[in-house]
Amino acid sequence: MTKADIEKNPEKHPGERRNDDAGNPSDIQKKSAVIIRILMVSVAVLMIILVAVRIVFFINDETELLKREVTIEAGTVRPALGLFFSEEPSFPELVTCNLDFDEVKIELPQTVNFNINMYGRNFACRLIIEDTTSPSGEAVPQKIFACDDIPDVLSCVTGVEDVTGVTVSWKDIPDYSQGGSFIMQALLADGCGNETTVDVPFEVIKDSTPPVITGAMDIESYIGDPVSYRDHVTVTDDYDEMPLLEIDTSDVDLNEEGTYDVVYKARDFSGNESSVKVSIKLIKKPAGYVEPEVVYAAAKEILDEITEPGMTEEEIALQIVWWCRYKIHFVLKTDYNSWTEAAYSAYTYRYGNCYATAYAAKALFDVAGFENMIIERWPYQTATHFWNYVLINGQWYHCDSTWREGYDSYFFMYTTEELHDFWHNGWNGFQYREDEYPESATESVQDRIDYENHTIAPP
Repeated sequence: MTKADIEKNPEKHPGERRNDDAGNPSDIQKKSAVIIRILMVSVAVLMIILVAVRIVFFINDETELLKREVTIEAGTVRPALGLFFSEEPSFPELVTCNLDFDEVKIELPQTVNFNINMYGRNFACRLIIEDTTSPSGEAVPQKIFACDDIPDVLSCVTGVEDVTGVTVSWKDIPDYSQGGSFIMQALLADGCGNETTVDVPFEVIKDSTPPVITGAMDIESYIGDPVSYRDHVTVTDDYDEMPLLEIDTSDVDLNEEGTYDVVYKARDFSGNESSVKVSIKLIKKPAGYVEPEVVYAAAKEILDEITEPGMTEEEIALQIVWWCRYKIHFVLKTDYNSWTEAAYSAYTYRYGNCYATAYAAKALFDVAGFENMIIERWPYQTATHFWNYVLINGQWYHCDSTWREGYDSYFFMYTTEELHDFWHNGWNGFQYREDEYPESATESVQDRIDYENHTIAPP
């Protein structure tokens, strides 16, 4: 085989070794460098991949801290960004929000949508403000009458609180027309449908007692004189402080002599009524009749003489009683044609019986502005008697200026009990129709009175 044949078909001669560049060391080095570079690139890529995976896992772990939706109770918590994280992110400076939490009206139930940017990613978030708390309030116990309308519910519940507006209304109103103890329910409802029921205790009084009319007595007057039907008439009631009084004088003809009926009708706020019928006797003025204006003018002159500015009611009243006791001398004259004649005669002539003395004192009390009445002894066996009943410092007291045989004094600001306890020469003589007059004072003032010097000490 020739050399040319071998070159053409080298596989046929494996035993013959080729002597070319296959054994060149530089080629081997080149190959090794390529392999190393490939390995290094592969490692770098792997490292990048590992870092990228780690970053992804880190971001995923961080975003797991984010709460996409948070619900709070209206008016209770001021929201902040931290409320949307279960714990603080590793890099809070890389977390931003497009919502200004300070501008959120937390008292208003609503849903607020906004975004949180975390590590370059936007997350849609939602703040839900809801009102699930019922309104609160406290009951104000009430005391009313069965005739009253139910009070305004707002006056029966206090301390009403809720973050939204509250309407208050009566939920249940039982029939309280017969009185008793009741629970009436007030319903508190807010704008979100939350409701609270407040039980309001009611004490309902059934008023069935009519007013009491006192002081309405038969009247005797002269034709042409004005008639004061309300003088000395009082109406009291167990509950109503100002019961209504009506006086029916429709049957009275003030210009005609005769006796007429006058009806006093009283009604309290519960509708209870009572009435008293009296008569008025109108007669012609007798000869020598003294007009009331003349009597009061004379009384005014006397009052100005015996009183001074600055005196108390007690001091003025004492001066009146003292003057009548010691300036009007007692006589048994009984033929006075009118009270004005009796009083004027006592002023002018300085004498008179108990009738004249009592009416002289009455005119002085009238001029001084005291509410006062005349009391007549009843029953009596031999003779009647008259004295004054005067409202002093808001309470009624007995005053008697008439001379009494063997008793050189007078009676001033006596209570009814003290008057009944007075006995002289074995008798009293101060019985009268007590149910027709206002109740007297009960506390004695006698320890403050100096009868001899007609002075009274202050309480």
